[in-house]
Order: sequence, then C-alpha cells, then structure tokens
Amino acid sequence: MNCIIRIIVRIATGLLFAFSGFVKIVDPIGSEIKFGEYFEAFGMHVLVPGSLAFGVLLAVAELVTGLCLLFGLRMKLASLASVAFIGFFTALTFVLALTDAVKDCGCFGDAVKLTNWQTFYKNLIILPFTVYMFVERRKYKTFMSCRAELSVVGLFLLASVGISTYCYRHLPLIDFIAYKAGANIPKEMSIPEGAPEDVYAEGTYIYEKNGRKQTFTLDNLPDSTWVFVDAPPPKLLKKGYVPKIQDFSISSSEGLIHDKIFERGGYVIFVTSENISKMNTGKSALLNELYEFSTKSGINFMMLTASQDDAADYAAKAGAAYPIFFTDATALKSMVRSNPGMMLLKDNVVLKKWHYNDFPSVEELRNALEIN
Repeated sequence: MNCIIRIIVRIATGLLFAFSGFVKIVDPIGSEIKFGEYFEAFGMHVLVPGSLAFGVLLAVAELVTGLCLLFGLRMKLASLASVAFIGFFTALTFVLALTDAVKDCGCFGDAVKLTNWQTFYKNLIILPFTVYMFVERRKYKTFMSCRAELSVVGLFLLASVGISTYCYRHLPLIDFIAYKAGANIPKEMSIPEGAPEDVYAEGTYIYEKNGRKQTFTLDNLPDSTWVFVDAPPPKLLKKGYVPKIQDFSISSSEGLIHDKIFERGGYVIFVTSENISKMNTGKSALLNELYEFSTKSGINFMMLTASQDDAADYAAKAGAAYPIFFTDATALKSMVRSNPGMMLLKDNVVLKKWHYNDFPSVEELRNALEIN
C-alpha cells in the first residue's frame, strides 16, 4: 500500500512541476516580463536586466524536476528540489496574497491564471506531497544505472534549454496569450450581457467630532455637527467577469481609432513594437515592401508602438511610409513576443503572428492570403 501511495504522489507532483515548467519554457519572454514585475515590486531594480536568464533558469529547473519525478530519476535530488521549490513559493505567495505586490504570481504562465490566495492555497496542498517524497526518498527505487540516469537527465536539460531558445528566437510553440490565433479581439474585450459584476461591501464614511473619528454608513450619516474626513474605497467582496483583453486600444493625434478599424474589418496587419528605441531595425526595408504590397491589395497596414516620443525619429530613419499609431506597452508585449513583431487579422480575428526572425516576404504573404 505504501508503495502505491509513493508512486501516486510522485506522478501527481511530477505532472504538476512538468506542466508548470513547460508553460514557462515555451514562453521565455513571458517569464522575463513576470520576473521583471517581481524585481520592480520588491525594489530589486538592479536585477531587472537579468529577468530573462532568471525566468529561463526557473522554467528549466521546474520542468527537469517534474520529468525526474515522473520517471523516478535521481529521486533524492528531485525530491529535495521539489520541497525547496514549494517551500519557497508557499512563503512568497503568502507575502503576495497579503500585500498584492504582484497581481498574478505567474506560476502557470499565461496558461492558467490564479489569484494570489488561490496560488497560496494550491501550494499549501502540494507542500505535504513534496515533504512526503523527501522523507521517503530512500525508498524510491530505479532500474537504471547511475550513468544512464544522468544521461537521461542531461537530455531533459538539453531539450528544455533547446525549446526555450527556439521559442525565444521565434514564437511560443503553444500560445496561451489572449491574442493567440483564432482570437476575436473586440469580442475578447467585451463583457457579455448578463455577466456577473463586481460586488462591493457597503460604502463607509469617516466623520470627526470633538477630536473623535467615527465610521458611518450611508443609512446612518451623522448630523451637521460632524465634519466629513474621508470615504475609503469599498472592499471588493466578489470579482465579476473580467474580459480576456483589457488593455487594448489604438490612438492617434485625433484620439482613439481602434473602433473604426474594427468596424472596417477585412485584412489588417499590425507591426508591433513596445519600444522603438530597442527595436531591431534590420527588417525596415522589408516592412516598407510589405506596406506597399498591402496598400495595393487593400490591406490595412500600420505600426503600433508605445514609444510616442521616438516614433517620428524612427519613421525618418527607416523611411517608413506606413502610419504609426500608439498602444499600451503591456498590450504590445502580449500581442507578439517579439520586438518588432507582426500580426495578421481578418475581420478582427487573429490569423497569424510572426516573430522578427520569421517575417514573411511579399510573395509569402501573397500566397498566404491567396491574393493575385
């Protein structure tokens, strides 16, 4: 019986670690963004430039640990790693739940979103499993030699780093982001009719009289002898429906224009760059060719950036004839994990996305769209 329990605990915990590591491995830029949020939130600004390295290192460690647990390899080390991981993240997520310093811990990347309290409770449930494996670590048996085990673990490590490198140089193998292919952007921005709304506690009001402060509700406000002091924001009791896309907009010097773009529909190509000053400009000539082709083919082609101050300078240096509009940096980082990136829409639905390294030629774009 104890043998069966050990196997169940090992496999269940291994699956969890492997899944958590994999969803981060395939989205190294997402991991970089999340680590950057952590470092900024805790005042560790000097570490922000290393966010990508920290993100990849954590993802690789989680995935390899999970695979070792699944296949029963190097169980002494794997069980130690698992209990260390969960012990640390249980403490961290407890701090996050209390302070809300980072809204989403990112433990499952963009694949599964949990609140900080949900993540803390999840870790509390997993912690006994990891402690059990560590206590029972000497009872786990392997039928492989030490050299064979190390060779397999080495393959896991190389494969993990290889996948992460590929996804960094191209795009995530599996896209968990709200702007993935098939997503209807305006639909994902909307709130369905009848969707649950936020529920708040009754509002309170603080008044003062004779040096004494007292809290009142709207139904029992004091008389005019009391002086109003403050009205704290009401406490959120239950979160309502949250659209998958919350921060998307397109603005020009004339104001917001994304509704007009959505109403027009048809084919639209967005070239995205959250920071033009850090953008790789090696494809500027190709972008100009794609814009010329798009204009002749009736395709709406534009660049979206958060760098309003640098846009004119970029356009002059790149000889960019295409229009440049402005979008929130957070949205741009989510749209395409590349700077620059490219996104093709048809009737507001995302058809395809390209990393900078994979931008299509005019002929490739023509063939993809079946345009003569």
